[in-house]
Amino acid sequence: MADKKFFGAVQELRIKLNESVNAGKEPLEIILEMAKLLGEISGEDSYYRTIREQILAIYGFALKDKFILEDELAEVKARLEKICAAYENPEFTEEEHIRIGYALESHKKEIERLERLKNS
Repeated sequence: MADKKFFGAVQELRIKLNESVNAGKEPLEIILEMAKLLGEISGEDSYYRTIREQILAIYGFALKDKFILEDELAEVKARLEKICAAYENPEFTEEEHIRIGYALESHKKEIERLERLKNS
């Protein structure tokens, strides 16, 4: 018999999995949702990030799965927007602007790389 203290967590996972499948979500999206929930339930915040990085490396970069590449592209673009806003902030010192500028250029290059991967 299953431990009663985990019953609620297991039920939540079962319900989320069922809802995701019935909604026709992408399999990788479902896996990421489950990884996020498992990380929250177990108290391991890094679990989701680790699984996401592994999926990105294998399914995104190696197998060029469109879903995970588009997901990563959206994350990098969102970070770029924040970096651009920070770059425009006059409160930062010249040295900080230089560092932010490096991050800005790095993100632009990463977006170009992800676009190439996605379209190849």
